Amino acid sequence: MEARDIPVEGRVERRKKETQQKIIKVAMDLFQSQGFSNTTMEQIAEEADIARKTLYNHFPVKEAIVDDYVRGFSKEFAQQALATLPGFPDTRSRLLNTLDNIYEQVEINPELIGISLGYRFKNMSQGAGYENGGTHSLLAEVIKLGQEAGEIRQDISAKLLVKQLDFLRGFIVMEWLNDSSKIELRKEIANMVDLFLEGANFRGGSKI
Repeated sequence: MEARDIPVEGRVERRKKETQQKIIKVAMDLFQSQGFSNTTMEQIAEEADIARKTLYNHFPVKEAIVDDYVRGFSKEFAQQALATLPGFPDTRSRLLNTLDNIYEQVEINPELIGISLGYRFKNMSQGAGYENGGTHSLLAEVIKLGQEAGEIRQDISAKLLVKQLDFLRGFIVMEWLNDSSKIELRKEIANMVDLFLEGANFRGGSKI
């Protein structure tokens, strides 16, 4: 098929994606070389050799560029990890393993993850919709397998359970990013998993 035979819409989408990838690469190089706070949108546009209007059409703020970058490697990780989930014996082990691998990336890229999460929480607080990402798809599969095995209640929708779990783990990460000396990330994640699966009821004590 020759270039002129490709539908116009397909060419437009391809060029849009290519421009976005170019912007992300240029921006990440600048963030790494001179720091996120020292980099401006104008510098990104100039380095990418595009008009500022074009840049803002793709990304309203530089935080959005970081978020798109984080979503990219999160999606790649999710695609690799999905196939391993059925090999774990139960929901708790799937959650712990999944979140442990995710937070290894958090520890490697704390600044980028913090910028990305801050941007998402800000958007949600301003009324933007909840956006799914690579991590979300992993958690959704864990919940699905847990419900099928009878380990997770089925009278609550999987979509709502995933959203609650995603919020919980996001807030824990933000606390750790704000002051890692006050929180043990892996320990808090394990506590969160137990709280999510078992609830707040103290089963070993007397009922109130």
